[in-house]
Amino acid sequence: MTKPNFFIVGAPKSGTSALAQYLSEHRRVFFSQPKEPFFWCEDYQENKAIHSLHDLGSYLRLFERATPQTHLAIGEGSTTYLQSKMALNGIRLFNDAAKIIVMLRNPVEVVVGMHGELLRHGFEDQTDFATAWDLQEIRKAGQQLPRNPTFTHQLQYRDVANYPDQLNRLFSIFPASQRHVILFDDFKENTRETYRKVLQFLDLPDNDRNDFPTVHPAKVIRNRWLARLHSNPPPIMRRSIDSFKNWYYRSNGPLKRAVQNSVFRKSPRPPLSDETKKMLIETFRNDIRRLSIILGRDLDSWCESVEH
Repeated sequence: MTKPNFFIVGAPKSGTSALAQYLSEHRRVFFSQPKEPFFWCEDYQENKAIHSLHDLGSYLRLFERATPQTHLAIGEGSTTYLQSKMALNGIRLFNDAAKIIVMLRNPVEVVVGMHGELLRHGFEDQTDFATAWDLQEIRKAGQQLPRNPTFTHQLQYRDVANYPDQLNRLFSIFPASQRHVILFDDFKENTRETYRKVLQFLDLPDNDRNDFPTVHPAKVIRNRWLARLHSNPPPIMRRSIDSFKNWYYRSNGPLKRAVQNSVFRKSPRPPLSDETKKMLIETFRNDIRRLSIILGRDLDSWCESVEH
Protein backbone atom coordinates (compact mmCIF):
# COMPACT_ATOMS: atom_id res chain seq x y z
CA MET A 1 0.00 0.00 0.00
CA THR A 2 1.20 3.51 -0.84
CA LYS A 3 2.61 5.47 2.07
CA PRO A 4 3.42 9.18 2.48
CA ASN A 5 6.92 10.38 1.70
CA PHE A 6 6.70 13.94 3.01
CA PHE A 7 5.27 15.60 6.11
CA ILE A 8 4.55 19.23 7.02
CA VAL A 9 5.07 18.98 10.78
CA GLY A 10 4.44 22.51 12.10
CA ALA A 11 4.50 24.94 13.64
CA PRO A 12 0.79 25.77 13.91
CA LYS A 13 -0.42 29.19 12.75
CA SER A 14 2.65 29.52 10.50
CA GLY A 15 1.21 29.11 7.02
CA THR A 16 1.07 25.31 6.90
CA SER A 17 -2.54 25.19 5.71
CA ALA A 18 -1.76 27.55 2.84
CA LEU A 19 1.29 25.57 1.78
CA ALA A 20 -0.67 22.31 2.01
CA GLN A 21 -3.41 23.79 -0.16
CA TYR A 22 -0.98 25.03 -2.80
CA LEU A 23 0.83 21.70 -2.91
CA SER A 24 -2.41 19.71 -3.07
CA GLU A 25 -3.26 21.54 -6.30
CA HIS A 26 -0.04 20.38 -7.99
CA ARG A 27 -0.84 17.51 -10.36
CA ARG A 28 2.12 15.42 -9.13
CA VAL A 29 1.18 15.76 -5.43
CA PHE A 30 -1.27 13.76 -3.35
CA PHE A 31 -2.21 15.34 -0.03
CA SER A 32 -4.27 13.62 2.63
CA GLN A 33 -7.77 14.61 3.60
CA PRO A 34 -7.91 15.46 6.43
CA LYS A 35 -4.79 17.59 6.19
CA GLU A 36 -3.93 16.76 9.84
CA PRO A 37 -4.39 13.07 10.66
CA PHE A 38 -2.34 13.40 13.90
CA PHE A 39 -1.52 9.68 13.56
CA TRP A 40 2.11 9.74 14.73
CA CYS A 41 1.42 11.66 17.98
CA GLU A 42 1.59 8.71 20.34
CA ASP A 43 1.92 11.14 23.24
CA TYR A 44 -1.29 12.96 22.23
CA GLN A 45 -3.76 10.09 22.10
CA GLU A 46 -6.78 12.39 22.21
CA ASN A 47 -5.64 13.88 18.88
CA LYS A 48 -5.28 10.46 17.25
CA ALA A 49 -8.85 9.61 18.21
CA ILE A 50 -10.31 12.57 16.30
CA HIS A 51 -10.21 10.80 12.94
CA SER A 52 -10.64 7.24 14.28
CA LEU A 53 -7.21 6.22 12.93
CA HIS A 54 -6.59 3.44 15.40
CA ASP A 55 -4.02 1.43 13.45
CA LEU A 56 -1.57 1.74 10.59
CA GLY A 57 -4.04 0.25 8.12
CA SER A 58 -6.65 2.92 8.78
CA TYR A 59 -3.96 5.61 8.43
CA LEU A 60 -2.65 4.23 5.14
CA ARG A 61 -6.16 4.19 3.70
CA LEU A 62 -5.93 8.00 3.65
CA PHE A 63 -3.40 7.56 0.83
CA GLU A 64 -4.94 4.63 -1.06
CA ARG A 65 -5.95 6.83 -4.01
CA ALA A 66 -2.36 7.97 -4.51
CA THR A 67 -0.41 6.29 -7.28
CA PRO A 68 3.40 6.41 -7.45
CA GLN A 69 3.21 6.65 -11.24
CA THR A 70 1.26 9.93 -11.00
CA HIS A 71 2.16 11.34 -7.60
CA LEU A 72 5.82 11.98 -6.95
CA ALA A 73 5.06 13.52 -3.55
CA ILE A 74 2.53 11.99 -1.15
CA GLY A 75 2.07 13.85 2.09
CA GLU A 76 0.15 15.07 5.10
CA GLY A 77 0.46 18.05 7.41
CA SER A 78 -0.12 17.50 11.13
CA THR A 79 1.24 20.54 12.94
CA THR A 80 1.39 18.77 16.30
CA TYR A 81 4.24 16.56 15.08
CA LEU A 82 6.87 19.23 15.73
CA GLN A 83 5.76 19.72 19.33
CA SER A 84 5.32 15.99 19.96
CA LYS A 85 8.24 14.20 21.55
CA MET A 86 7.38 10.94 19.78
CA ALA A 87 6.00 11.75 16.32
CA LEU A 88 9.26 12.40 14.46
CA ASN A 89 10.84 9.17 15.69
CA GLY A 90 7.73 7.31 14.64
CA ILE A 91 7.83 8.83 11.17
CA ARG A 92 11.52 7.94 10.76
CA LEU A 93 10.85 4.32 11.71
CA PHE A 94 7.88 4.24 9.33
CA ASN A 95 9.74 5.79 6.38
CA ASP A 96 13.41 6.59 6.88
CA ALA A 97 13.51 8.43 3.54
CA ALA A 98 10.65 10.78 4.45
CA LYS A 99 11.13 14.51 3.85
CA ILE A 100 10.15 16.93 6.60
CA ILE A 101 8.93 20.50 6.07
CA VAL A 102 8.88 22.95 8.98
CA MET A 103 7.31 26.40 8.92
CA LEU A 104 8.15 28.83 11.73
CA ARG A 105 6.61 32.16 12.65
CA ASN A 106 7.36 34.74 15.33
CA PRO A 107 6.50 32.76 18.49
CA VAL A 108 4.58 35.70 19.97
CA GLU A 109 2.24 35.70 16.97
CA VAL A 110 1.95 31.91 17.06
CA VAL A 111 0.87 31.62 20.70
CA VAL A 112 -1.70 34.38 20.32
CA GLY A 113 -2.98 32.78 17.10
CA MET A 114 -3.09 29.37 18.79
CA HIS A 115 -5.21 30.79 21.60
CA GLY A 116 -7.67 32.22 19.07
CA GLU A 117 -7.82 28.93 17.19
CA LEU A 118 -8.51 26.86 20.30
CA LEU A 119 -11.06 29.38 21.56
CA ARG A 120 -12.88 29.35 18.24
CA HIS A 121 -13.22 25.55 18.23
CA GLY A 122 -14.22 25.22 21.87
CA PHE A 123 -10.91 23.75 23.09
CA GLU A 124 -10.14 26.85 25.19
CA ASP A 125 -12.58 28.57 27.55
CA GLN A 126 -10.55 31.62 28.56
CA THR A 127 -11.37 34.47 26.20
CA ASP A 128 -8.55 36.63 27.56
CA PHE A 129 -5.15 35.48 26.28
CA ALA A 130 -3.21 36.74 29.33
CA THR A 131 -5.46 34.71 31.63
CA ALA A 132 -5.00 31.58 29.52
CA TRP A 133 -1.22 32.12 29.55
CA ASP A 134 -1.16 32.38 33.35
CA LEU A 135 -3.06 29.09 33.66
CA GLN A 136 -0.41 26.98 31.92
CA GLU A 137 1.19 25.48 35.03
CA ILE A 138 -2.16 24.76 36.66
CA ARG A 139 -3.42 23.11 33.52
CA LYS A 140 -0.28 21.02 33.18
CA ALA A 141 -1.37 19.46 36.48
CA GLY A 142 -4.80 18.69 34.99
CA GLN A 143 -6.69 21.49 36.69
CA GLN A 144 -8.97 24.22 35.25
CA LEU A 145 -9.06 22.58 31.85
CA PRO A 146 -11.79 23.42 29.32
CA ARG A 147 -14.84 21.17 29.17
CA ASN A 148 -13.51 19.63 25.96
CA PRO A 149 -9.77 19.10 26.66
CA THR A 150 -8.91 17.51 23.31
CA PHE A 151 -5.80 19.64 22.70
CA THR A 152 -4.41 19.99 26.22
CA HIS A 153 -0.82 20.03 24.93
CA GLN A 154 -1.64 23.14 22.87
CA LEU A 155 -2.93 24.88 26.00
CA GLN A 156 0.76 24.83 26.95
CA TYR A 157 1.37 27.87 24.77
CA ARG A 158 4.99 28.23 25.80
CA ASP A 159 5.74 24.70 24.64
CA VAL A 160 3.87 25.12 21.35
CA ALA A 161 6.45 27.70 20.22
CA ASN A 162 9.58 26.23 21.82
CA TYR A 163 11.35 26.14 18.46
CA PRO A 164 14.99 25.58 19.52
CA ASP A 165 14.22 22.36 21.39
CA GLN A 166 11.85 21.20 18.66
CA LEU A 167 14.39 21.79 15.90
CA ASN A 168 17.20 20.17 17.85
CA ARG A 169 15.01 17.08 18.18
CA LEU A 170 14.23 17.14 14.46
CA PHE A 171 17.90 17.61 13.52
CA SER A 172 18.91 14.65 15.68
CA ILE A 173 16.47 12.37 13.86
CA PHE A 174 16.52 13.46 10.21
CA PRO A 175 19.60 14.42 8.15
CA ALA A 176 19.88 17.85 6.55
CA SER A 177 19.00 16.49 3.10
CA GLN A 178 15.58 15.42 4.38
CA ARG A 179 14.47 18.58 6.16
CA HIS A 180 13.44 21.99 4.91
CA VAL A 181 12.77 24.94 7.23
CA ILE A 182 10.67 27.90 6.07
CA LEU A 183 10.21 31.18 7.89
CA PHE A 184 6.72 32.63 7.64
CA ASP A 185 8.26 36.04 6.92
CA ASP A 186 9.79 34.67 3.70
CA PHE A 187 6.60 32.80 2.81
CA LYS A 188 4.54 35.97 3.19
CA GLU A 189 7.01 38.31 1.47
CA ASN A 190 7.79 36.09 -1.52
CA THR A 191 5.34 33.22 -1.67
CA ARG A 192 6.26 32.27 -5.22
CA GLU A 193 9.97 31.84 -4.45
CA THR A 194 9.29 29.98 -1.21
CA TYR A 195 6.88 27.65 -3.01
CA ARG A 196 9.45 27.05 -5.78
CA LYS A 197 12.04 26.00 -3.20
CA VAL A 198 9.58 23.55 -1.66
CA LEU A 199 8.97 22.00 -5.08
CA GLN A 200 12.72 21.70 -5.53
CA PHE A 201 13.08 20.07 -2.10
CA LEU A 202 10.37 17.54 -2.97
CA ASP A 203 11.86 16.86 -6.42
CA LEU A 204 8.74 18.17 -8.11
CA PRO A 205 8.54 19.94 -11.47
CA ASP A 206 7.73 23.64 -11.30
CA ASN A 207 4.12 24.17 -12.36
CA ASP A 208 4.73 27.91 -12.81
CA ARG A 209 2.09 28.80 -10.26
CA ASN A 210 1.79 32.52 -9.53
CA ASP A 211 -1.60 32.75 -7.79
CA PHE A 212 -1.44 32.25 -4.02
CA PRO A 213 -4.76 33.20 -2.39
CA THR A 214 -5.08 33.63 1.37
CA VAL A 215 -5.97 30.42 3.21
CA HIS A 216 -7.56 30.32 6.69
CA PRO A 217 -7.65 34.03 7.62
CA ALA A 218 -8.29 34.91 11.28
CA LYS A 219 -11.90 34.17 12.25
CA VAL A 220 -14.20 34.41 15.23
CA ILE A 221 -17.32 32.45 16.13
CA ARG A 222 -20.45 33.53 14.25
CA ASN A 223 -22.77 30.96 15.82
CA ARG A 224 -21.74 30.00 19.35
CA TRP A 225 -24.44 27.33 19.69
CA LEU A 226 -23.20 25.47 16.60
CA ALA A 227 -19.60 25.84 17.76
CA ARG A 228 -20.47 24.25 21.13
CA LEU A 229 -22.42 21.48 19.39
CA HIS A 230 -19.33 20.77 17.25
CA SER A 231 -16.82 20.71 20.09
CA ASN A 232 -18.83 19.25 22.98
CA PRO A 233 -22.06 17.55 21.79
CA PRO A 234 -24.52 16.06 24.31
CA PRO A 235 -24.07 12.30 24.84
CA ILE A 236 -27.22 11.40 22.91
CA MET A 237 -25.87 13.17 19.81
CA ARG A 238 -22.18 12.38 20.17
CA ARG A 239 -22.03 9.39 17.79
CA SER A 240 -23.89 11.26 15.03
CA ILE A 241 -21.83 14.43 15.50
CA ASP A 242 -18.57 12.45 15.54
CA SER A 243 -19.54 10.70 12.28
CA PHE A 244 -20.30 14.06 10.71
CA LYS A 245 -17.01 15.48 11.95
CA ASN A 246 -15.06 12.54 10.48
CA TRP A 247 -16.66 13.27 7.10
CA TYR A 248 -16.18 17.01 7.55
CA TYR A 249 -12.45 16.77 8.29
CA ARG A 250 -11.89 14.51 5.27
CA SER A 251 -13.88 16.61 2.80
CA ASN A 252 -12.79 19.75 1.01
CA GLY A 253 -15.79 20.89 -1.03
CA PRO A 254 -18.48 23.59 -1.08
CA LEU A 255 -20.55 21.94 1.67
CA LYS A 256 -17.61 22.09 4.05
CA ARG A 257 -17.10 25.77 3.25
CA ALA A 258 -20.83 26.41 3.84
CA VAL A 259 -20.58 24.80 7.28
CA GLN A 260 -17.53 26.89 8.12
CA ASN A 261 -19.23 30.09 7.02
CA SER A 262 -22.29 29.33 9.13
CA VAL A 263 -20.21 28.92 12.29
CA PHE A 264 -17.31 31.37 11.79
CA ARG A 265 -16.77 34.78 10.26
CA LYS A 266 -13.58 36.56 9.28
CA SER A 267 -12.38 39.00 11.91
CA PRO A 268 -9.05 40.43 13.06
CA ARG A 269 -7.93 39.28 16.50
CA PRO A 270 -8.21 41.77 19.35
CA PRO A 271 -4.92 43.60 19.99
CA LEU A 272 -2.58 42.55 22.79
CA SER A 273 -2.05 44.96 25.62
CA ASP A 274 1.39 46.56 25.67
CA GLU A 275 2.08 44.79 28.96
CA THR A 276 1.24 41.34 27.55
CA LYS A 277 3.19 41.99 24.37
CA LYS A 278 6.26 43.01 26.36
CA MET A 279 5.95 39.93 28.60
CA LEU A 280 5.78 37.59 25.58
CA ILE A 281 8.74 39.22 23.84
CA GLU A 282 10.85 38.84 26.97
CA THR A 283 9.67 35.25 27.41
CA PHE A 284 10.76 34.28 23.90
CA ARG A 285 13.78 36.56 23.51
CA ASN A 286 16.36 33.90 24.37
CA ASP A 287 14.57 31.31 22.21
CA ILE A 288 14.70 33.70 19.28
CA ARG A 289 18.44 34.21 19.80
CA ARG A 290 18.99 30.45 19.94
CA LEU A 291 16.91 29.97 16.80
CA SER A 292 18.94 32.65 15.02
CA ILE A 293 22.08 30.61 15.71
CA ILE A 294 20.49 27.31 14.65
CA LEU A 295 19.22 28.73 11.35
CA GLY A 296 22.00 31.23 10.69
CA ARG A 297 19.42 34.01 10.34
CA ASP A 298 19.16 37.35 12.12
CA LEU A 299 15.73 37.23 13.78
CA ASP A 300 16.09 40.26 16.05
CA SER A 301 13.14 41.88 14.27
CA TRP A 302 10.88 39.30 15.93
CA CYS A 303 11.56 41.05 19.22
CA GLU A 304 10.46 44.38 17.80
CA SER A 305 7.59 43.80 15.41
CA VAL A 306 4.59 41.66 16.33
CA GLU A 307 1.47 41.14 14.23
CA HIS A 308 -1.67 40.03 16.01
